[in-house]
Amino acid sequence: MTTADPLVTVDRVSKHFPVRGGLFGKRMLKAVDDVSFSIARAETLGLVGESGSGKSTLGRVIVNLLPATAGAIRLEGRETAHLRGVERRAFWRRVQMVFQDPYSSLNPKMTVRDTLAEPLRNFGIARGGDADRLIAKVLDDCGLGARAMTLYPREFSGGQRQRIGIARALILRPDLVVADEPVSALDVSIQAQIINLLQDLQAEYRLTYLFIAHDLAVVRHIANRVAVMYLGRIVELAGADDLYERPRHPYTQLLLRSIPIPDPAREAKRARTSISNEAPKGASAATGCPFAPRCPRAELPLCGEVAPKLEPKQDGHLSACHFDGS
Repeated sequence: MTTADPLVTVDRVSKHFPVRGGLFGKRMLKAVDDVSFSIARAETLGLVGESGSGKSTLGRVIVNLLPATAGAIRLEGRETAHLRGVERRAFWRRVQMVFQDPYSSLNPKMTVRDTLAEPLRNFGIARGGDADRLIAKVLDDCGLGARAMTLYPREFSGGQRQRIGIARALILRPDLVVADEPVSALDVSIQAQIINLLQDLQAEYRLTYLFIAHDLAVVRHIANRVAVMYLGRIVELAGADDLYERPRHPYTQLLLRSIPIPDPAREAKRARTSISNEAPKGASAATGCPFAPRCPRAELPLCGEVAPKLEPKQDGHLSACHFDGS
């Protein structure tokens, strides 16, 4: 689960939330449960799963918007949870986030210039004309141009607003960008444009991405490796090509079979999945495999009582399944 010389390391991280209700009045929702992986510099790790899998919560823990319940996040070997003062400010400059909704994440009362100048001013990087030159450069890199500086978010389309959100994340020249469902709210044609833009920016700015999505088809075009998350746990992690061509975990196979084929004849002929139930709501299972209730290969009592470990299967391909799954 580790890469050579990682930029960021997620070490057995959990995030639990108290939830009211039930017989005992209170229980813990395990949104993220004992997750570990690392991301190398200039790599893109795709984090995929259904809604409620915990992937967005994990992204917010990594950027320090939420504290971890257990485990550690390390940036170049330095734990980030207890940073204070100057060190904490330095962390915020190196780690930025692109949010899912490009409209609600922007202040409607601020022009694009004001939105992008604010972090430059807060970190003492540039003001006035110097700030305008940096803003014009990043807007041009994001495909908007300096003419956008005087406009407000309401004057842009959804795709253009997401470009502003990306520009805001890049204005401080970060090392890591956590992109939380950055294209899910956009039309399909615009999604492709944003994916291509992110790839171009990665090459120019030498960025490292954690790209969070629920759509494996989107992630395939940008990720070097893909981690599949289910009910707070990583159930499979592999190189992108390996995972798409040889998925080992039944849940990954379910996600791949749910991707529509853009050919009606082929779509009609392909085999349908036998996993038809929706993902359960709430906390992950206390014991056993969390996917066992939906898995066509589950064998009791093993799968219901023993949680499988995320372990190597072949060529570094990791899967949390009691069976090979190949």
